[in-house]
Amino acid sequence: MSPYHQKALLITGTRPEIIKMVPLYHALQKVMSVTWCHTGQHDALAGQTFSSFQISPDIVFERPQGSRLSDLLAGLILNISEVLANEKYDVVLVQGDTCSTLAGAIAGFYEQVPLIGHIEAGLRSGDLYHPFPEEMNRISVSRYAHRHYVPTEQARQHLLAEGIKNDTIIVTGNTVIDTQYYLMDQQIIDTYKDNKVLVTCHRRENWPHIQTICKAIEQLSVLYPSLEFIFSVHPNPEIKNQVYEFFAGSDAVQVVDALDYLSLQKLLAKSVLVMTDSGGIQEEAPTYGVRIVVLRETTERPEVLESEKAVLTGSSDIQRILDGAMQQLQRGSYSLKDNPFGHGDASERITEDILRIWNESV
Repeated sequence: MSPYHQKALLITGTRPEIIKMVPLYHALQKVMSVTWCHTGQHDALAGQTFSSFQISPDIVFERPQGSRLSDLLAGLILNISEVLANEKYDVVLVQGDTCSTLAGAIAGFYEQVPLIGHIEAGLRSGDLYHPFPEEMNRISVSRYAHRHYVPTEQARQHLLAEGIKNDTIIVTGNTVIDTQYYLMDQQIIDTYKDNKVLVTCHRRENWPHIQTICKAIEQLSVLYPSLEFIFSVHPNPEIKNQVYEFFAGSDAVQVVDALDYLSLQKLLAKSVLVMTDSGGIQEEAPTYGVRIVVLRETTERPEVLESEKAVLTGSSDIQRILDGAMQQLQRGSYSLKDNPFGHGDASERITEDILRIWNESV
């Protein structure tokens, strides 16, 4: 039986959400009773990720049936609502911009949970269909949340422009940086650069452009024979089969199944460049001084563009991808921990804010 009176429900559905919730989970456990609910939105990588952190979620659902996003969202809302109806929680915390994030916020609102907190709030690309459906998801979550834990000042400005009250927005940094700092401080991560280029790609809008991305990587491997290209391929068969087939027999490009979190961090830290459509990697790479090529038309993390840590190339034009990669390789690496998304204390700041609200209400 927990010695704490306050009860928090953490909701995740995907690997990035798990990774970003881990440091907050440990911080909250010191001061309140915490239940972790995993929705099953992404089953393939969830178990692997929880095992990496030696965490067993308290509640795990199977992914709702149906192939449409509306099927997914409806099923998630029903499952989470049942959890909230069966037990009273003081706080519901959701992270990011997935369907699980939106479902958790909606269910929390309908079940009248006193405090709904949105971690990584305020990110905006300015295009409702890039990324899809994440941009609309996070805009919607901002209407349900009571507290908005934003990673940067720019994210705070986005929310203010949408009419969110200033006193509900707290600039905390991003929780994923907390985990990276821990790994570096414990010397689990080696940041010595090893002429590696990491490639990842998973977003729905890039499915039609996988061949173009592969051709660009192939040409880069010819231009830079001293670099080792490693494509960590997502388990989605829409992507995986094409990538393995394209690089079958290639000596210059190594294709590997999706890496677990720690293995990915170790590889990222030793890379001189990462080519990715991942939002999380855009946040993580600066901690290790790694340049980024963003294989998207927009990014909700403009801070990496403004600091020249990243360039946008999209994914449909081979020459544009080549130009961006060559530009970033020419710029070279930069100082470790020079990260616009935080300094390793985001989880502490979020926990302190929740406790302050709790103490003021009793």
